[in-house]
Amino acid sequence: MNGNNVTSAVEIKESGKPPELDRMAVKISHLDRLLGLTGEIIISASNISILQRHLSTSSVNIDKNSLEMIKNVAMTTNRISSDLHHLVMDIRMVPIKETFLRFRRLVRDLAKKRGRLVDFEVVGEDTLVDKTVAEKLYEPLAHQIRNAVDHGLEDPLERKHVGKNPTGQLTLTAYKKEGFTYVSVSDDGRGLDENRIRQVAVEKGFLPPMAAQAISPNECWHLIMQPGFSTAAEATEISGRGVGMDVVKSTVESLGGEVIIETAKGQGSAFTYKIPQLSAVNITDALIIRSGENYYAVPIGNVVATQSFSVSDINTTMERTESIIYLGSIVPLHDLRGLLTGAPLADEEFKDYLPVIIIDAKNGRVALKVSEFIRPQKLVLIPLPEIFSVKGVAGTTILGGNQLGMVLDPFELIALSGGQSMEHESAFQKSSAMDFSDGDIDADAQPQDLQAQAAEADKGASDEQRAVRPPEAMDESMAEEFFVEIQNILNEASEEVFQLEKDPENIRRINTLFRHFHSIKGNFIMTGFTNVGTFVHEVETVLDQMREKELKVDQDVIDLLLDSIKSMEQGIVEIRAGRGYEVTDPELLAELNRYKKIESKDKPKSEEEIDDDQFHLSPLGAILYFSKIITQGVKVYQSMIHIGPSFQDPSLVCYLIIKRLALLGDLIDTVPRLDKIEKGMGTNKLKVMFASNHDLNTVNAFFEKQLKRYYHVLDYENLQVE
Repeated sequence: MNGNNVTSAVEIKESGKPPELDRMAVKISHLDRLLGLTGEIIISASNISILQRHLSTSSVNIDKNSLEMIKNVAMTTNRISSDLHHLVMDIRMVPIKETFLRFRRLVRDLAKKRGRLVDFEVVGEDTLVDKTVAEKLYEPLAHQIRNAVDHGLEDPLERKHVGKNPTGQLTLTAYKKEGFTYVSVSDDGRGLDENRIRQVAVEKGFLPPMAAQAISPNECWHLIMQPGFSTAAEATEISGRGVGMDVVKSTVESLGGEVIIETAKGQGSAFTYKIPQLSAVNITDALIIRSGENYYAVPIGNVVATQSFSVSDINTTMERTESIIYLGSIVPLHDLRGLLTGAPLADEEFKDYLPVIIIDAKNGRVALKVSEFIRPQKLVLIPLPEIFSVKGVAGTTILGGNQLGMVLDPFELIALSGGQSMEHESAFQKSSAMDFSDGDIDADAQPQDLQAQAAEADKGASDEQRAVRPPEAMDESMAEEFFVEIQNILNEASEEVFQLEKDPENIRRINTLFRHFHSIKGNFIMTGFTNVGTFVHEVETVLDQMREKELKVDQDVIDLLLDSIKSMEQGIVEIRAGRGYEVTDPELLAELNRYKKIESKDKPKSEEEIDDDQFHLSPLGAILYFSKIITQGVKVYQSMIHIGPSFQDPSLVCYLIIKRLALLGDLIDTVPRLDKIEKGMGTNKLKVMFASNHDLNTVNAFFEKQLKRYYHVLDYENLQVE
């Protein structure tokens, strides 16, 4: 989701200065550009270091002070480039929680479809990963979870029959260890059937019978990641077509990782993605080597050793295959230039000793003859264009002294040395989006996944099907800000519902949910989509009954809330795609109507319900008022606000204005009272009393910049209470 980061609330500091933003939205494309500039600084710093070393060993007479100055510049630029690199890395890091939260409803929906009872647990959601990695992991994890619910976990009766708890356990885990990020999906289901996998491998022609029986259990597990491999007797709408696990494997490998499978029949399975912690996209530490006239860079993490071997230490088999002995193990030896170009280095290139670099990757280990070892260097990878690729080469780079070099792909080199042609995308290259679907729109897809589908479907939409656009006064950036806020609140609301399901009597969570839905309603209506706002208002009414203990929190209510959130997320996708949206799910609307509270419009207002134009401080409000003025010495303001007639409901505008004013200070009282505004009794006139550290000019500036821009405030007057 490029450029759609969340803008946080304004943080008012005690210094008395105007409100300041401590966070702001940053486009991912801008971060990528910043990363590119960081790379250029790294190259410049490397060049300065090379110049400094060259001058220090040069025969040219240079005074000591000049050499010292150049040395200091080299050290400073290296430090700055390193600090900048790590800063960009930190900026790109996000908690994997945002990805994990999206799976709770997926598990719930899948369990309902398949008749499973599932206890879904998330562990390590605060683990930080690069934003790109977090986004790429969603589809593989979603497929893994679908498989776990559909194939891994048994139905309740089957589990009970074998002595298990009828409720299956599904756990999603993330953690970091020794330079790797581990993400695991585990279940306590039936586990993989080794005999069945071997049988299917023979039936579908993946292996001959003898080979199928000879492979190790670990090799057997990994057969399920072959394209088209499936042990399911029949395909379901969820899984079983043999499409997906191969893409899971390729996606994880595109991040430089591997899939680890642990399973025990009748006890469950765990699929773990082991992914290197990327230092940053396209920036890495590498060893520079020379082979003939060309310079190459090998990622330092893949270098096992650099060593010079005597010609007599080279073992030759059948006058063709060469190998060396390294730490008691036989390692095949190949000529690097010969692997890449088919033209090996001439024998005269080597005298008494051969420089050899030993590299490894998850597909093996190989030794390579080279001409010379140069030095380690931090470098920036420039990926090769798609129309031009070289086996074994991930891309190009600028070496010290502005010299062009090629970055090697160890995985592909090892494959080439074994005579294989791997259709493998380098861990350094950007991977394309993976398609896990069979062509139909996925009912379980999340809003980000549905955007592309919605855009495609929009091509045939009629004018009547297209959305009512935001009002002209609402510019594009402003509308986007509201949509981002809605999506953020929906994510939090979804998590609150799942927590409420575990603790139905928790009134604090019910109140939090009510506030979330109230804010969502306001945002939809503020952006001109009153039909969706009206739907949210009906859900809000159900929550209000829960707050008043008129409605018990049971599974039906939980399902209603989760289905409502899913419907609103779909609404965001449709509206952003430029189409109209209205909740039309008959089952959802019927369920919502069942809880609808019948209110009499003819019922006369009681004396308590009739508002006058005066503040009536509650005991708590009075204590707050006097404590602010007398003991803390802060300023207290009364504000009269007139709201213009427009597309939004006055009660919602009043509520949102009060919410915004909380950024300035502490709310003391309102006219109408806040509880009445929440019940829809707001008008186009609002009075607010609040305490703040800010002076009157700052308060007026805040009203001009914030309230007039967002809430169609026609006029206001702020008075400081003496």
